[in-house]
Amino acid sequence: MDSLLRRKKWLKPLIVATILVPLTIFILQTDFKLVWQEMYKIGFRFIFLLVSTFIAYFLATVAWWICLGSERKKISLKQLFIIRQIGETVGLYNPSSVVGGDLLKDELLRPYDIARGQSSSSIVVSRITIVLSQLLLFMIAASWLVLYSHNATPSYIAQGIWALVISLLVIKTAFFYLLHTTLKINADVIEPSFWRRLYQQIRTLIHQSQQFYQQQPKAFWVSYLFSLLHWLVGSLEFFLILLFLGYDVQMMHGVLLDMGVIIVKSLGAFIPGQLGVEELGNKLVLTAIGIQATSIWLTVSILRRSRQLFWLLMGMIFYGFAKKTRSLTLV
Repeated sequence: MDSLLRRKKWLKPLIVATILVPLTIFILQTDFKLVWQEMYKIGFRFIFLLVSTFIAYFLATVAWWICLGSERKKISLKQLFIIRQIGETVGLYNPSSVVGGDLLKDELLRPYDIARGQSSSSIVVSRITIVLSQLLLFMIAASWLVLYSHNATPSYIAQGIWALVISLLVIKTAFFYLLHTTLKINADVIEPSFWRRLYQQIRTLIHQSQQFYQQQPKAFWVSYLFSLLHWLVGSLEFFLILLFLGYDVQMMHGVLLDMGVIIVKSLGAFIPGQLGVEELGNKLVLTAIGIQATSIWLTVSILRRSRQLFWLLMGMIFYGFAKKTRSLTLV
């Protein structure tokens, strides 16, 4: 993560291509006529969707900012918000997914003279708190679905959901156990093979997470709390859309739908722009709560795409104003 972008001169055009090509595909595949029609239907209320996602993104930025420790005094929340949006935009519309986005975040932190170890560690730890809090919310939402609709849910589906919840609980518990232990790494050893170097890098990232958790437990849990709030506020988007469309839904429906779509999208993370994956996820989760009308999941998909287009544009604008190293300047 430290030197790849800086060393390779040919990487600059590659970075531009890997960002612009998926974005172009996403834009070309968007039916702007349908987008405008659906936005016209809900009118000014679309602003509420943008506000809810802005607050969610800001909370995620705070979660990351906390993970910077003493280095956070070198960068403001506004600057970090811009960097995060650029990285998340690249992560969403690039086949490398969050890996490419997080690598770009690390590179964009360079102009702020943040210690290299703290920079990469903060990105890893904040990503971990995001994932762990997401698993918690998904387990709660899935359990709620079974209990809330126990009479309408077939027993085999309920059993499958409980099995999934228990499996995720075991995984989450095992990961927290791992954070309490300490991996021994030898940074001076340079592995000859790619896979050994990758394995060594993963161990290093885990070691950084363990150090942060053990040395700054309060900061870890505060970051975890803000990550949890980030997901809760973000799930308002689904809740508000269905509310605007006249459905009598609860906040927990929004949480369940949001968590479900994210899991479906993670399975298709390699697809640029998540083309088709987003729509499939929307259809599956809406069906799970009993909303099966084709017009509804299409409307939901279009409105969510509209929100993504807005933040895509903002990410591109942010990139133009963000501090960058020479390897990331476009001209």
